Amino acid sequence: MKKLLLPLVILSTFLSVACSQSTTRIEGKTKESASNQSIKGKFEALNPPIGRLAVVIDGNSPDPDDIGATPVMLALLQNTGLSSRLVHLSHSCDLDPFRNKARYQIDAENEMRRQNKLDELSARGIDLFGPFNNLRDFYNCRVDQAGAKQDLVDAINASSIDNPLWIVEAGEPDLIGYALEAAQKNKVQHVHVVSHHPANDNSGDFFTWQQILDFGVKEHQIGDQNVGLQGPIADWDWAKNHSDSGIAFIWEMMAYAEKDGVVPFQTNKFDCSDAGMIYWWITGADNGGNKHSTPKEIKEVLLLNAVNRG
Repeated sequence: MKKLLLPLVILSTFLSVACSQSTTRIEGKTKESASNQSIKGKFEALNPPIGRLAVVIDGNSPDPDDIGATPVMLALLQNTGLSSRLVHLSHSCDLDPFRNKARYQIDAENEMRRQNKLDELSARGIDLFGPFNNLRDFYNCRVDQAGAKQDLVDAINASSIDNPLWIVEAGEPDLIGYALEAAQKNKVQHVHVVSHHPANDNSGDFFTWQQILDFGVKEHQIGDQNVGLQGPIADWDWAKNHSDSGIAFIWEMMAYAEKDGVVPFQTNKFDCSDAGMIYWWITGADNGGNKHSTPKEIKEVLLLNAVNRG
């Protein structure tokens, strides 16, 4: 009897563990679905595609718009229950900012100031709008280009037809190019690259936009988001000193960018234009995503989960 009992105990234990693991997976899906359904009731436009997100910004180029846009992007994901989709975040992707091709240039002192501000706001944004459970860390490409590239390579290599990677190109394409070059070739076909402006596409010092496309990625050009999301400061008066510290932080960062002074075209304007790519993605991406968001639409999402975060 003892000889027969032991295998039965082992089999019973195995089945119990297997069922427990299966239940955990099912519960995880159920909870995510229930959460999305709850948000969908408040925000009918919610319709994200399958897959994960990587966000690559500059902010160390002459235009400071990424300072305002980055916390907005993080908040959009948090407030729509999509935080777990973010798997890569890097800033200062202008790898050689002193030969920038734009009309205006940035000097070494201001470029370092921008790096420091982007480090600060990335950490603060993750703290305010997290947790981002599938985000290892954020990366400063000027300080740790190798780490940023490898993190993006790993995200690309994890891609499949059922789990593609959507790369939001909110700055120069060079880091994306290096990562695509180093990634497994059979994975690149499952990578989407989203752009909203040729000023980013054509600003690479090491990769042309055509070279990025030649890797075999799927390209999505959604049109200039400055049209709707670079505008009067008054559009954001509602966020100033808001009781939700995340929303107040967003206003603070856009105000910082407006006062930055390196370029004249942001004076008297708040700009979160790169966040338009995230809004397009959460509202359907290439399946009818909204390419024409304004502060009004962004506000609707930011207020979905407004609380006093402290």
